[in-house]
Amino acid sequence: MTFGYCLQESGDLPCARIIQCWQAPFDVAALLKEHLTPGQWKRFTCAEPKDKVIDLIEIIGKAKSQT
Repeated sequence: MTFGYCLQESGDLPCARIIQCWQAPFDVAALLKEHLTPGQWKRFTCAEPKDKVIDLIEIIGKAKSQT
């Protein structure tokens, strides 16, 4: 998984788990605060991470529709 993918995983918002996954290498929260609008930041911080099973089902569905 790349950081670029995590930034766009949820459309106009980053993946809800991006801070947890990338906090060791650098201050992800600070970077996101600089690049997201205040409205996006609020939506991002209030978002609930999706269940992993639901994520997998959605990924499989997207892959099937692309073939």
